[in-house]
Amino acid sequence: MSDKLPQTPHGFRTRGALLRAGRKVLEQKGLHKTRIADVAAEAGVAVGSFYVHFDNKEDLFRQLLIAVEDEVYGELSTVAPGTADPVQRILETNRLYLTAFKRNSRFWRVIEESVLLFPDAPSVLSERRVYYRSRTERAIRRMQQSGLVATTIEPAAAALILGAMTERLAYMWFVFDDRSDLDDLTGYLTRLWLNLLGIDDR
Repeated sequence: MSDKLPQTPHGFRTRGALLRAGRKVLEQKGLHKTRIADVAAEAGVAVGSFYVHFDNKEDLFRQLLIAVEDEVYGELSTVAPGTADPVQRILETNRLYLTAFKRNSRFWRVIEESVLLFPDAPSVLSERRVYYRSRTERAIRRMQQSGLVATTIEPAAAALILGAMTERLAYMWFVFDDRSDLDDLTGYLTRLWLNLLGIDDR
């Protein structure tokens, strides 16, 4: 990964323009067909300016991938444990995740492609998934301690299954189907979470 951080306001503006341009071009052409010249032209800078900020196309993509992952997964951090009843907390967490995923669905298609073409992509994705899966696992353990979830449920396995299901459903809904009924989808997904955890929302 490049450590070419800007040192001046102009540098920050140029880097920002390249990131925005890179995302636009990647969403239009995909990782394989995107050229550095395309990104530079979209940003309105010379190709040489690209290399001031990024090592190569893969470096640019990695920076964008981290930013999108931080947005999609990071919004879940705004739901603090203990601030609402478990059903509402799960509902709100799913709503935030689906909203952020939908907002980034075009780039998520590029991410899927990149897993086959870009060796670092799986490790970047895995870092974020492990972190937020551990959050889910801790939340399940807290609910078990309070008697809301049966102790027969294995928290780590449940967190893995729920996380994988949520991410894949979001991908199918918003990348392939371009679904817009976010409230209904949030409700369906939350019902699956509650069923697996054995939580009664009546």
